[in-house]
Order: sequence, then C-alpha cells, then structure tokens
Amino acid sequence: MGKLNSEHIVFPIAKEKTIAPVFILFAVCPGAFLSHFSAGLVNIALPQMSLFFQTSLSITQWVVTAYLLAVMISLPLMGKLADLFGMKEIHNIGYIVFGIGALLSAASHSLIFLIAARIIQGVGAAMLQSTNMAIIAANYPGENRGRAMGIVGTAVGLGALLGPSIGGFLINIFSWEILFWLQVPIVMIVSIFSFRFIPQNNSGRKHTPFDYTGAAMFAFGITAVIYVLNVIGDNGFTFYLIPVSFAGVLSIWLFVRRSYRLEYPFIQLSLFKPPLIKIGGMTIIVSYMITFSTMVVIPFYLVGVLETTTSFAGILLMAYPLLMAITGPISGNLADVFGSKKVVIIGLVVMLFSLAGLGLITPGTNTWKIAALLCLLGLAMGVLTSPNYTLMIGQVSKELLGTISSAIALLRNLGMALGTAFGVTFMNLWVEGSITEWMSNGNHENLDQVMLGFQSFFWFLLLLNVIILLIGIKIFKNN
Repeated sequence: MGKLNSEHIVFPIAKEKTIAPVFILFAVCPGAFLSHFSAGLVNIALPQMSLFFQTSLSITQWVVTAYLLAVMISLPLMGKLADLFGMKEIHNIGYIVFGIGALLSAASHSLIFLIAARIIQGVGAAMLQSTNMAIIAANYPGENRGRAMGIVGTAVGLGALLGPSIGGFLINIFSWEILFWLQVPIVMIVSIFSFRFIPQNNSGRKHTPFDYTGAAMFAFGITAVIYVLNVIGDNGFTFYLIPVSFAGVLSIWLFVRRSYRLEYPFIQLSLFKPPLIKIGGMTIIVSYMITFSTMVVIPFYLVGVLETTTSFAGILLMAYPLLMAITGPISGNLADVFGSKKVVIIGLVVMLFSLAGLGLITPGTNTWKIAALLCLLGLAMGVLTSPNYTLMIGQVSKELLGTISSAIALLRNLGMALGTAFGVTFMNLWVEGSITEWMSNGNHENLDQVMLGFQSFFWFLLLLNVIILLIGIKIFKNN
C-alpha cells in the first residue's frame, strides 16, 4: 500500500452560516441606545422618588449616580473579559444583567434596594458598551465600517438625550416604576435577537492576572471625584469636600503611576500612547462634556430668562438629538470617502460656530435662534463622533478590540458625568444660592449677572473646543 499524501486528503468542512451585517447592527444598536437611555430616563423622576421614599433629593440622586459609577468602574473589566472570553458572550450576557437590574429596580420598595438594583443594571450596561463598537469593527468590512459606526454612535447619542424627554412624558402619566418596567420587555426581545445574530469572535487571548489593587484605586478615585462634583452642583462647596477631593485625586494619581509599571494593569494606559488614540480620547471627553453641560444649562436660560414653558423648552432641546440622528450615518459615509481625519476636523469647526452663537445670547434672543444653534451642535456631534471612533479603533489589533471599545465607552461616560456636574456648578458661581433657586424665585434683579454667567459658560466651552481643534490639526497633519 502506497504512502498517503496528507496534502491530498480532503476533510468535510461544515459550511459556515453567514450573517448579514445589518442583522448584527440591529442586535447591537438597542444595547447602545438602552444603556445610555436608562441613565437620563430617571433624572426627571427624582423628585417623585424623593417623596415616595421620604428622603432628600441629594440622597435620591444616587439612583442616577450609582448607575453611572457602576458603568465607569465596570467598563475596563468588561473590556478585558471580552478580549479573553469573546465579545459575543460578554455583550449578550450584558443584556441579561441589564434586564435583571431593570426588573429589580421596578420591583424596589426601598431606596437601598433600588440603588443596588441600579448598580446591577450599570454593570450590564458596561458589558454592552464595552463590546458594541468592537463587534461592529470585527464584523463590518472596511468600506462600510464608518457608516455602521455612525449608526451606533447615533444610537448612543439618541439614548442619552431622549431619556429625559421620554422620562418626563411617562412620569406625568404613570408612577416612577414604569420607567423600569418599560425596559424589561424591550431587553427580552433584543436579547433573543442578539443571541441569534451576533457571530462568534473569540480572540483566544491568554488569561492574564487581574489587578485588584488598581481596580480599587480607580473605583475609589473616580467615585470620590464624581461625588464632589455632584455635591458642589447641588449644595455648593463645603470644607469637608477638601479631604475627599484630595483623597480622590491622590488615588487616581497613584493608579496612573501603578498602571504604567505593571505588565497587566486594570486599565492599559499604554493603549493611549499612539497620537491618534490620544487625540481621539481627548475629543471624546471634551465633546461629550460640551454637549451635556450645554443640555444642562440651556433649560435654565430658556425657562428662567426667556420664560418659555418647560414643555416648549423640552421641544427645543429635541433639536440636538434630531440633527445628530440625521447626520450620524451620513458622517460615516463621508469618512469612508474622504477620510476620518478631515471629517473630525469639520465636526469640531461646526461645534465652534455653535458655541460662538450661544456665547452671544441675550435676554432678547429669539427661541428659534437657540433651536438653530442646538441643531448646529447636534450636527457637529453627528459629524465627528463615528469618524473619531473609527480612527481610534483602527490603531489597535483585533485582539484589543474589546479593550479599546471599553476605553471609548469609559471616556464617553466620563465626559457625560463631568459635563452634567460642571454645567450646574459653573452657573451656581454667578448667583446667590443656586441657579435652581434663582429660576424658581423668578427674581430678575440680577439678570445682567446671570446673563454674564451664561455667556461666560459658552465662551469657556468654546475655548476647550479651540484647544482640541488645534491639537487635532497638528496631530492629524503629522500622522
């Protein structure tokens, strides 16, 4: 019998079932939307919750804060787990954890139980956010990736900005529990879709030691900083915040030093060494800080200065997510054709014009001019977001897709949290007491001082915008 040549042996190969990329997008976008939608959805219900649980608003605020902190603290861990065990597994389990958190929140009859349920929901949201961009990057061909990233980015923006509007509508008709019951059937449906259509993308990375000390440093530092910003925004600065601030900043500083010394740190900060990832991260933080602080401050101007109704102010604020939804997918196409760098710069320039217009507002500014400027801001975010994500993700290997995706989500949430706290804190510096009290009292004797505060706020944001724009132009030119 002659020797068999292994090159001529043909083994039967199972035909791999291909999945249309559009179905993958349909499975990922609901998670991107819901995880950000749930953050702002509850804000409007905090006064009702305070009455229900018989607690102060500053304590009830932790229903929102605990969710955001759980997301930010969990994101690096979930990115690592996605790289180790597969993006599909972490993403789809995220739907289940998120849904369980929503169900427990709806069934809560004590504030402590509700906060704990929101932490669970935040962990699920982190699992979704740490993997959604990576799944798209791994499964979409290069020529269509920009457009797909734009659609996911639009889902993120819409979720974050539609939450307060829809929450306000529902809370006027139902009790606060409906905000969580609403999410449960949606999660059940989209999770089935997700298990069915998201393909397997295990990277097969080796198991690495987990940095528990670094995780504790990061968690304490970020919690302390966000706590201080929230307290300042609600009650102003008090003496006891000084040691809390010092401890938080020190913990973050020690965490950064430790991360650069370890081979396997909790957050791989060396990931941000490439210039395009570094400027991309800065752009995410600043752009989300600008837009979310604007969304916090503008209602005070509309209701307190222009004396519009709350419902009309809500309609005007819808201009931002509307334009973002329209331009997000288009910007992906533009980036595919003209290059992501040029489109990011265009987005930052458009944002600059929007902030310049808002910096010139007066007590007599027409409401439709404000709507137009908010449209311009939404246009800017829709244009720059997905090309910026594409640039950052394109700088890493496939094995680090989960890590970079979770890093992007972390920076996005950090910008949102900083912007929300910064807007109120900045405006409180210009009035006796707080901007909320000034608006409630309807006392316009110090209107000139308050208007100076509004104008200074937008000019400060414009300065941040210009700095990022100039750094971006320089880095893009050399890379």
